[in-house]
Amino acid sequence: MQTLLLSIFTLVTLGAVIFAHRALPARVATAQQVLLVRAVLVSVGVLFGAIMTWRYGQLGDLSPWLVFFSAFGVTHVPAAVILWLKGLEA
Repeated sequence: MQTLLLSIFTLVTLGAVIFAHRALPARVATAQQVLLVRAVLVSVGVLFGAIMTWRYGQLGDLSPWLVFFSAFGVTHVPAAVILWLKGLEA
């Protein structure tokens, strides 16, 4: 059951990853800023994913890859929400 719930959660958060990276060029002023924001998001996502996998990847029957990608996606949710709200503003 844990694996199913984490799989659903991971799909939702990976949707936030896709949305955030696709919406960036339309909401950020220059291509250099887009590259910088993407680099920060990916770096923080990889670091958080690695830490969460190290901490929780060994629990029960959870796949370490599922833990990594869910943590990677979680770091993109705030950016996706901010970009979505900026889109409503326009």
